[in-house]
Amino acid sequence: MDNIVLFKWEPIEIIQNDFYFISLMDNKDGLKLIFQQEQNDFALNFDFGYHCIFYQNQNENSSLKIIDDYGINGAKWSLYYAKESKLIDEISQNSYGIIDKNELCHFIILHADGLLNILSSEDPKVSWQVLDKI
Repeated sequence: MDNIVLFKWEPIEIIQNDFYFISLMDNKDGLKLIFQQEQNDFALNFDFGYHCIFYQNQNENSSLKIIDDYGINGAKWSLYYAKESKLIDEISQNSYGIIDKNELCHFIILHADGLLNILSSEDPKVSWQVLDKI
């Protein structure tokens, strides 16, 4: 079990509703995630750019134990971060120390259908966008 210490992440004003995963784009511009909140006509964009070192998207069934281990099962919030985690240690070790674990942040996004783990050296740009403009 990962003895991770999670902090509530509030990068932008968010209504406490479920997040629905709309898309994940990993292209020449880096990593971008888009979510919609329940009963909301806006998309929530997370633009990690090239700062994302690692990401993993798991559906709800394959992430149940992880969600329990993180202590966020039944949580009323969807966004968390940690400065230290087993995942950060693992990625740093796999790079033979080229990736400095002290420069990474572990972002966790709990959505209606699963869980995203993201390691990044910078906070993403987070913004609201009208859904029909995507």
